Amino acid sequence: MDELEVENRRLRRRVTELEGEKADVEAFAAVAAHELLVPLVLADAYATTVSDQLDEHAHAEARRELEALRRAASRARLLVETLLHDARAHDRPLRARSLNLERVVSECLTLLWPEVQARGVDVQVGELPDACGEETLVSAVFTNLLLNALRHGPASGGVIRIEATLQPDACRCSVQSAGPTIPASDRERIFGRFYRGRDQHRVQGAGLGLTICRQIIERHGGQIGVEVLGDGLNSFYFTLPEAGAAQAANSNARPRRRVASSGAGTLARGVGPAFASLALT
Repeated sequence: MDELEVENRRLRRRVTELEGEKADVEAFAAVAAHELLVPLVLADAYATTVSDQLDEHAHAEARRELEALRRAASRARLLVETLLHDARAHDRPLRARSLNLERVVSECLTLLWPEVQARGVDVQVGELPDACGEETLVSAVFTNLLLNALRHGPASGGVIRIEATLQPDACRCSVQSAGPTIPASDRERIFGRFYRGRDQHRVQGAGLGLTICRQIIERHGGQIGVEVLGDGLNSFYFTLPEAGAAQAANSNARPRRRVASSGAGTLARGVGPAFASLALT
């Protein structure tokens, strides 16, 4: 018994040491992410400010280059933020609540609007019911899937459709887009780390976006995958708990409402050209 007690004490000390090391790593990750994000936010803001001060016709080329810089800073910031979530989110409780998916998607489209506009993409948003989840993480999933659709879609034009339907005990969301059809053999592989697809020669990125999406959705108890629709569009889909899951846990949660369908070829409410010059904040 003495030897067993000694071993138990040793193990408890080791667990305490590991917990301390983990806390140090998380603190370092938070500081490192902040140090990385500050220059990205400043680069984004300054590029927007300088571009707005330039004459639209006399400095058209400079404005295009500044917009390219702004989009690059925005994408880098998104990657840093999602990696931070990936590193820190696993052991803390999920802060799930009732989600207005219409608002979540609208904010994601606002972030990506300059690239949507530059590519001339027709974004169509269907009827979006409420769901349940942690808003920041679900927003990262939508943003990554939309960015993926833009990167792998046609260089100019094309359609992106965003839809969501209620199923028994779940809300099934999808982001559908044109582009090279994803072979059946790749439909699981693309969710692995650092896999960038067969057209990676024309697509920038580290190949982590879909991996992060899968981890976030699995934390919510959902599923994520990709399928090819009859019209040839690639459809990335994922499931979230229905809004009632949050209402059951919190009697003060607002009641679920259904969102009026947007017309074909329109953006979510509040998204449009007026947002094209917004700085990412």
